[in-house]
Amino acid sequence: MAKPDGFAGSVFDLVAGTVIVDLSGYGVRLCAVSAAPESRRAVRQRWQVADIFDALVIGGGPAGAQCALWLRKLGVRSTLIEPIRIGGLQARSPYTNSWLSVVQATTAAHSVARNIENNLIAQDCSIQRAECLNVSQRARDGLFEVRTNEGLQLCRHVVLATGTRERTGGLATLRDTAVGLVGVFHAESAGRRVAILGGGDAAGEAYDIVQSKGASDIRVFARTVRARGPLWSKIPPDRIHSGGYEVSEGQVVAADQRFDCDLMVICYGWTPVLPDLGFTLQKDAIGHVTVDAAMETSLPGCFAIGDLNDRPYPCVTTALSDGVFAAKAIEARVQA
Repeated sequence: MAKPDGFAGSVFDLVAGTVIVDLSGYGVRLCAVSAAPESRRAVRQRWQVADIFDALVIGGGPAGAQCALWLRKLGVRSTLIEPIRIGGLQARSPYTNSWLSVVQATTAAHSVARNIENNLIAQDCSIQRAECLNVSQRARDGLFEVRTNEGLQLCRHVVLATGTRERTGGLATLRDTAVGLVGVFHAESAGRRVAILGGGDAAGEAYDIVQSKGASDIRVFARTVRARGPLWSKIPPDRIHSGGYEVSEGQVVAADQRFDCDLMVICYGWTPVLPDLGFTLQKDAIGHVTVDAAMETSLPGCFAIGDLNDRPYPCVTTALSDGVFAAKAIEARVQA
C-alpha cells in the first residue's frame, strides 16, 4: 500500500479500511480512510463465518464437559459455556463416588469435578465463563443464537447440558427444611425429630444419614415407593407411612398419624433445568427432553445430554456416554 505524499509515518490496513498514523513533525495524526463498499462487505462476510461455532455446549457438568472434550479432539470448532464451576452436581456434592468403577470408592465427588476441569484446561478446550440467558434459532439460515450475559454467540449445533436441580414441591420456603442429600449432609439432625418426605433411593439414604447423626426420631412419608428394595428394607416398617399426607410448618399429617418435627427433609427427586428457549422441544411427562440415539432432540441440530434428557439411569457414567454420542453425531455432520 502506497503512503500519501509527504507522509513519513506508518500505514495500517485494518478491517474497516485504511488507518494512517503520522508521527512526523510536531504531533500525531490519526485518520481513517474508508475502503470500497465491496471490500467492507467481503471482510464482514469473512468475519461472520469465523464467528460461527460448529457447536456450542451449554453446561459444564460431566456430560457437557465430555462433549466439549470430544468435540475439541475431533477438530470441531466449539466452545463450552459454564457460569460457575465445571463438574456440575459433582462440584457441590459432599459425598464420594463409590458407583464409578474408574475411581476409588473413597474419591470425593468434588475431586472428580476438579479433575474434569483440569483435564479440559490441559487439553486446551474452549471455556467461556458466562451465564446462558436464551437460546433461539434464526429462521433465515437455521443458525442458533445463544445469548449470555457476555454477549451473543452463533452456532450451527447447540448442545444442552444444563442438568437438573432438586424438586422441592414448594416446601423449601418452610422453616427447618433440607433439600436432597446435599441438604441432609449440611443439616443439623442430632437430637432432632426428622420427617423425610419421598419414596426414592434418596429418602432411604437420607434415613441412614440422619440416623448416623443421632436423630431422636425419624419418620418417612412416601406416597409411592420407588427405592431399591435392600435400601428401603433397612428402614423399620413402623417408621414408614405409605400413602397421602399433608405438610405444614413443622408438621406432617397422614391418615394414621401426625408427626411434629424439628427438621423436614425433602427428597422429591430431580427436575430438568433449561435456559429460556425460543423454540419448543418434545418432553416427557415430568419435563425431561426427549432425544434419539444420537442425543438429538425433536429440533434438528439441537442436542440434549446428561440428566436433562429422558435416558434411563441418570448418573455420571451415562452422562459421559451422552456427551460422546452427541459429539460424534456433530462431527459427522460437520464433515459431511
